Amino acid sequence: MSKEVNDFQILTFSEYKDVKNQYTDAFIKNSCCVKIFEDRTTVRIAVADGFEDKIDVLKDIHYPKTIEIISVEQSEFAEFIGNHVEKKVKVSESEKNDTLSLTEINSEAPIVNIVNGILLEAIRKKVSDIHIQCNRDVVLVRFRIDGVLQVVKKLDKKIYPLIVSRIKIMANLNVMENRLCQDGRLSVTIEEKKIDFRISIVPTTTGQSIVLRLFNKENSNLSLENLGFSDEVYKELDKAIFYPYGMILATGPTGSGKTTTLHALMERMDKEHLKIVSIEDPVEEEIEGIEQIQVNNEIGLSFDNILRRILRQDPDVIMVGEIRDEETAELAVRAALTGHLILSTLHTNDSISCITRFKNLGIEPYLISSVLRLCLAQRLVRKVCTNCNGAGCEVCNGIGYKGRTAISEIFINSSEISNLIESKKSEKEIRNYLINSGFKTLVDDAGLKLKNGVTTKDELIREGLL
Repeated sequence: MSKEVNDFQILTFSEYKDVKNQYTDAFIKNSCCVKIFEDRTTVRIAVADGFEDKIDVLKDIHYPKTIEIISVEQSEFAEFIGNHVEKKVKVSESEKNDTLSLTEINSEAPIVNIVNGILLEAIRKKVSDIHIQCNRDVVLVRFRIDGVLQVVKKLDKKIYPLIVSRIKIMANLNVMENRLCQDGRLSVTIEEKKIDFRISIVPTTTGQSIVLRLFNKENSNLSLENLGFSDEVYKELDKAIFYPYGMILATGPTGSGKTTTLHALMERMDKEHLKIVSIEDPVEEEIEGIEQIQVNNEIGLSFDNILRRILRQDPDVIMVGEIRDEETAELAVRAALTGHLILSTLHTNDSISCITRFKNLGIEPYLISSVLRLCLAQRLVRKVCTNCNGAGCEVCNGIGYKGRTAISEIFINSSEISNLIESKKSEKEIRNYLINSGFKTLVDDAGLKLKNGVTTKDELIREGLL
């Protein structure tokens, strides 16, 4: 919306500085726009003639507020900059800390605005991952929202090399290297909030595939109560935080929320009187009061090496991000036997399969029965949007789902189960015993959530639960 008023002409230097969340000097000079007024619902912006292409990006920056645009002649804007904006742009504190601002629009580099616009939209929609892939004819930008990928943009293939280069520059990666895989991180700021991205770039036959994973603390929820567990599972997990020793396992495929659940358990623990250490690859969420260590295999910081040294630091609770090899499994079992509480994850289809997995990793059945306290298996499915009114629904963007909930099963080790494990009973025999004892499976929990209208049949089929 364009307004021809004289607000811009009467804007003094002090008033320009006093406008709420005023743009940086670099932003104003590069984009030729300045904020005139802002309140809870509206932002009024003066934009120099010829720079109207910035309006769409400004809408992303200020969403969901209403944008009012004042057209200003370039000569007037140049005079304003000369009178009010410092000639020498100072480096912001965020830049000193290697943090990029998404509001630094560059009038001479449109590709910067394109990349910033993608990141801004992803943050606004609370996506978990951004996929940018080059096909033969077009570049697809896809967002993973609540676990499902959705195409949000189609870009001209000609600009793809520029997009790749821009993202590499932002993440301090080698711009000239196009043949090898590269991994990096970057931090951005928007409205004084810091958001981290993990970058993965892999060469393909049609170009380099880019995936950015978002780590936004405002999207995280470490509360066990809000993860969607049934009352039975929640009560068992709530009791688990008081175990003095042993092993607590979370199982499931990649992206099923295992790490989030273990983080939620640690968040509830007595961090003041316990030494809690986590070994993760990567550290996805920083938790106050917990010593978190990032795995780095390139310099010898592997799960097993870190775990071996952590045991000398008098820990009470240790989270091992994943048990994936014999040495890590053996060290974790040994730590659990010697009075430590070990939390970890395994890639298995259900909770009972953790026994077979440990056997395959060379752990004797009598050791498994001695250290295993409980094993949780889980999946994540999308929840039905309770406010959905069709394609125009602002809560779920018209897709019918909003947020995710856990489908889970849990088994608690007992003397009877320990005897079955030590007697080398098969996984099928142990499962039959548990089911006959009232054990609720993943399918049982899925059926209950379907019956209660929490999710849909299509979602359960997508996750292989029906």
